[in-house]
Amino acid sequence: MKKTALKILSVILCLVLALSAAVPAFAAGEKTAFIVVSGMNTFPLKLADGSNAFPPSGEDTAKMVLSVTGPTLKYIIDRDYEALGNGILAPLRLYFSKLECDNNGNSVCDVVTTEIHGSMAKNGITFEDKDQDEFALVRAGIEKFGAENTFFFNYDWRLDPLDHAEKLHDFIESVKEETSCGRIALAAYSMGGTVVCSYLYKYGSADLDSIALCSTAFQGTTSLSSLFTADMDLSMDGLMKRLAQLTRNNTLEGLMEYINELLNLSGVNGALEKFANDMQLSLKKRLYDEFITPVFGHMPGLWALVDGKSYEDAKEWMLDENVNAALIKRADEYHYNVQQKAENLLKAASADTNIYLTAQYNMQGLPVSEVSSTSNNDYLIDVTYASGGAVCADLGETLGSDYVQAVDCGHNHLSADGQIDASTCMFPESTWFIRDMGHVDYPYGSGTDLIITLSASEKQLTVFSDAKYPQFLKYSYADNTLIPVEDMQETPADAVFNVLTRITVFIFKIASAIIGR
Repeated sequence: MKKTALKILSVILCLVLALSAAVPAFAAGEKTAFIVVSGMNTFPLKLADGSNAFPPSGEDTAKMVLSVTGPTLKYIIDRDYEALGNGILAPLRLYFSKLECDNNGNSVCDVVTTEIHGSMAKNGITFEDKDQDEFALVRAGIEKFGAENTFFFNYDWRLDPLDHAEKLHDFIESVKEETSCGRIALAAYSMGGTVVCSYLYKYGSADLDSIALCSTAFQGTTSLSSLFTADMDLSMDGLMKRLAQLTRNNTLEGLMEYINELLNLSGVNGALEKFANDMQLSLKKRLYDEFITPVFGHMPGLWALVDGKSYEDAKEWMLDENVNAALIKRADEYHYNVQQKAENLLKAASADTNIYLTAQYNMQGLPVSEVSSTSNNDYLIDVTYASGGAVCADLGETLGSDYVQAVDCGHNHLSADGQIDASTCMFPESTWFIRDMGHVDYPYGSGTDLIITLSASEKQLTVFSDAKYPQFLKYSYADNTLIPVEDMQETPADAVFNVLTRITVFIFKIASAIIGR
């Protein structure tokens, strides 16, 4: 009897031990449904007949260029800005007319964009030939989580992010029905941050286990704010730097930077800058009344990209409180309840959801105003905004050797290159910065690996969790690598062009001194 009892007890103990060992294994292997939320214009906007609404066709582009060339050349000679306006504003508006929204923020044309319903497996999509942007992240998600558990949410970027949030909610519900996954992880790019934060405002985070906001505009952008407040000041130097960085090639970038320095020293950039700014200043009222406001100023999606400090001024400049009452109501709801309360929304979500932010820096933004030209940027979005509040030096500058970290939290959040203080971020422990990577590029491999690592983790990771991913990283397009900022070195091409630039500056200074005598 005792032996029988001991045998039964032994079996029970073995089962208990086996189950105890199995529980962590099951927990660690819990499947993840991975949803990538796209940014602006990931897929073209199309009309019902299948033609492109945006980007416009090559034929439409050629027609527009031919239409504005003559009036522009004539303006160079006679400086008659009224004639210039008569010649270029109508063709410009026609070129973008298929994008227009009405006074209430609704699309004028019947425009559609690609929407992928169901998993990548269900749609037979792999994106195997895509190496960057949202497509590369979906590709990496397929490899990590399986095509049957990877999803892509896309939308018409012109329209209201609060409406997109409702569609995202329905999308998430359909994902839950289609999969048996225990976790749902969102990774949002660019404008996708406005959609995800709108979702949190409307539905909370109960259905989400992880949110990664990757280069997102959930706090707006200075470039769009400058455009919507008519604070325009075009920079040729900034434009040349932007074109140089867009090559994504160290040698070409260095060469273009050298040419830019020559254009600065010779006064060519200054002359072109003056011409462009004189033209836009002379035409400002007509430019907005006949082109910018009717084409872009009625898009709720773009109003979500205006930063909080510019919003009221932008409404006053761009909109009529009676004519645009419905649009203002929609934009107000987003700004007052989503953008301006984003920190509260995200911190409330962090109670039961992993929250991650990533931002790129040391890139030239859109050079449409003084503030957007000098802002530390990722091409399109200011680092301060994408990171949720980092203190950043102006582009090409540092915070200074005597700068002291703003928030003494016991951890170092200063970048080794002296450009970033992350201690002031909404989430200083879970915000990563990538130097020299363009807006939402995240190339397949090193770039996507970081986002996949964050999204796959069941526990909240921090910038101290993995030595491979410290808070400040540098990307190299030459070999598709991410390395700590502390380890970065000047390339031979950089060294050559830096020496050439210094020699050229010296020669110009000597020549100027001689001419001045």
